[in-house]
Amino acid sequence: MDGGGIPSVKNLISAALLSFFLLSSHAVLGADKKIDPSQFPLAVHISASAYPPQSPAWGSPIAGWYEIITATINGKHYQLQGPTSSPKVQGCCNGLIDPGDYRGRLVKDEHITTYESLQKFEILFPDGTTRRFDVIAQSE
Repeated sequence: MDGGGIPSVKNLISAALLSFFLLSSHAVLGADKKIDPSQFPLAVHISASAYPPQSPAWGSPIAGWYEIITATINGKHYQLQGPTSSPKVQGCCNGLIDPGDYRGRLVKDEHITTYESLQKFEILFPDGTTRRFDVIAQSE
């Protein structure tokens, strides 16, 4: 700037170039973070999704939104609990996952004892987003 407080052309050009390079590098970094579907080797078939009765969708004061999905993952049957598409929305029913076939991966697999486990799956959706779900029930 010169003494009168008006930005010089040189300063404006410098600021514009800096902004351009920052935005360009952000776009490149964002491209590197693109999810690789091959990192989701598990076949996930979702047969049902619902808000649990104690969810805020049913008027409970519990904070946050979540849903329960019934899924078959590599032949084993699970009920999974996880976030909805927008867990901070205030109001009922902001969308349930459609039944269908998806890709997934096991992101947590702790065996507390020889007969108990603590598991979490991450599911990849067609738009490239993912969500993590805790196993809350399993059956054969």
